[in-house]
Amino acid sequence: MIKEESILFLTIAAAGFILCRIPHVGKVLRVFNTLFHEGGHALAAWFTSGEVLKIELFHDTSGTTITKSNSRRSQIIVSLAGYVFASFIPWVFILLLSYGYEIVLHITMFALSITLLLLAVRNTYGIIWILVMLGVYFLIIFKIPDYSWILTYLYTGIMLFEGLFSAITICNLSFSKPNNAGDATNLQKYTIFPVWFWGVFFVAQAFIFFILSLYLLIK
Repeated sequence: MIKEESILFLTIAAAGFILCRIPHVGKVLRVFNTLFHEGGHALAAWFTSGEVLKIELFHDTSGTTITKSNSRRSQIIVSLAGYVFASFIPWVFILLLSYGYEIVLHITMFALSITLLLLAVRNTYGIIWILVMLGVYFLIIFKIPDYSWILTYLYTGIMLFEGLFSAITICNLSFSKPNNAGDATNLQKYTIFPVWFWGVFFVAQAFIFFILSLYLLIK
């Protein structure tokens, strides 16, 4: 991206983060991060020859992915994948934008959403959310394509900030409520490392991808 585009992206991303703090509207928008988080678990399960039983996305922005894995190593990979994938994807999207490959970004977003919708998402809210999101997505891209970049910047920016914010949240839980710290708690069961170690790990990797993303925007 050129400097002016980078400033515009960061402005829209910051606006998206603020919108995500608004009741009701914010919960709907933050599901972008939840979708990619749970999608990371699902992709990791498929990659390690496991099985995805179902994904559920909820109106409170939480989500669950129930999988079957063939080994402890696979369970570790699946548990790691959620936060890592949710931090990795916005960096990839910004990289694609910086090289002008917006069409590849759109294809990636569409392909992952459709794959999860057809093969994994099983609760009513999750199905409706994806269908509405895709409907709005294609309406903007095909009906008002001159403004599609706003949508692209918005959801990429939301994932960038929410990926870091959610990692900070789970890190805090790993210290304050170690038995209720989601993926960090699961990883403690599968490894020799304590819950807080994984909480710190999730923040560290999210911060690294966040910095790498900012570097692409300001270089």
